[in-house]
Amino acid sequence: MRIYSRMLSLFLLLSLACAQVVPAQTVLTLQECRDLALKNNRESAIAREKVEAAGYDRKAARANYLPSVSATGAYLHTSNGISLLTPEDRMAISGAGTAAAGRLTELMAELMASPTVMQVLMSDPVLQQIAMQAPAEIENSLNAIGQSVADKFNFDLNNIYVGMVSVEEPLYVGGKIRAYNKVAAYAEELASAQLETEERKVLVTTDEAYWQIVSIAAKLALADKYVELLRKFHSDVEKMKNEGVATASDLLSVKVKLNEAEMTQLRASNGLTLSKMLLCQLCGLDLHSEIRLADEDNPGIVAAEDKLEYSLQDIDENRPELKSLQLATKMYGQKVNIVRADYLPALVLMGNYMMTNPNLKNGFDKSFSGAWNVSLVARIPLFHFGEGLNKVRHAKSDALIAQYQLDDVREKISLQVTQCEQKVSEADSRLEMTVRNMENAEENLRIANVGFREGVLEPNVVTQAQTAWMQARSEEIDARIDRVMADVYLRQATGIWNR
Repeated sequence: MRIYSRMLSLFLLLSLACAQVVPAQTVLTLQECRDLALKNNRESAIAREKVEAAGYDRKAARANYLPSVSATGAYLHTSNGISLLTPEDRMAISGAGTAAAGRLTELMAELMASPTVMQVLMSDPVLQQIAMQAPAEIENSLNAIGQSVADKFNFDLNNIYVGMVSVEEPLYVGGKIRAYNKVAAYAEELASAQLETEERKVLVTTDEAYWQIVSIAAKLALADKYVELLRKFHSDVEKMKNEGVATASDLLSVKVKLNEAEMTQLRASNGLTLSKMLLCQLCGLDLHSEIRLADEDNPGIVAAEDKLEYSLQDIDENRPELKSLQLATKMYGQKVNIVRADYLPALVLMGNYMMTNPNLKNGFDKSFSGAWNVSLVARIPLFHFGEGLNKVRHAKSDALIAQYQLDDVREKISLQVTQCEQKVSEADSRLEMTVRNMENAEENLRIANVGFREGVLEPNVVTQAQTAWMQARSEEIDARIDRVMADVYLRQATGIWNR
């Protein structure tokens, strides 16, 4: 007895430990599934990043209104310098002393031919020395001066350094900057509309997966009940056969129905598991997570009874697809202005500060010097052989195409809304019909069971009534789910989506 008590205590401890290891089942509502799906959907994440990128483009386009500042630096190495003199001129200037000395020598020879000059020179040794040295000194001095002058006209530009800072402010460019800013703003709104479109798709997909699980869970509960009913009936028929009241054929037919019901039960169980895995994948959960939906135990689920009210204006404002096409039409309209701006006058104010080495202001000295300048640049297109006109016409055609597409989609959406309204009406009628059929099937099954117990009805009549009840209940479940989804599709078509 003591050993038995210890084993029982050990078993209880192990049971508690296992209970702590097994994760608790998570109960999810429809709204929670939608939020998880929106948070974890990759297409929505991509669309959100596109909205961010479009916002950056809009800010970049706005910067075009402001001045642009740029810095430029350059280094140039040349094999030869620059000379303003030809080789002949350079030789003439650098040899000016030699030419002058030669002329002076001729003059001195003419003077010395005079007896009077010779008499003076012979009488004064100092004058004789000056007369002998003057041509050489003059030649050397003038040659040095000429060489210096010639060198001043030869510039060492083998290494050139240039640096410049420029400021450019567009004053008028044909309205292109304003049009670009409008296009960027429309592009950001378009990205937001596309994000909304992706989110609507995710919501509809999540709703479909959610209600599919609810439908399969209801049918699994129905299959369980049907199997339990058939098993009890099989037991009753087996007892009647043993007493000789029922035949082996009656028992066999009930057994066949029971096998079919068990197979349906297995398929429903597997379908429920796979459907929950699909919903887990949509919600970003582990595929094998233990989840349970809040509406699984609500067999009377049906869409809200309040009628969805809307107008054509509401559809235009709430359908993201229409928003996208409307924005695309506006963007194409602005692209017409952009193309036209290329063929309109443009006026730009520019300012520059440039530094160079060699120094341009000091005889190409090896030092840096700077200077600034301001300019007003105008560009006026004169004639392009019809290029601008044809490009503007092409842009206008694109804008008209976008408008035609918008009108076409608007008509198709109107047709889609009408079809969804009819499906809601059909779903209401079908739901009412299946509810009445279910009431009739339950009454028929009750009468069949009473007749069987009283011995006035055959077992096959009871199995037929059970099958009819099973079918009626399954159709009622389908009708209720179809009514819910019809409301979802109507909200999707009208764009009036209440999360």
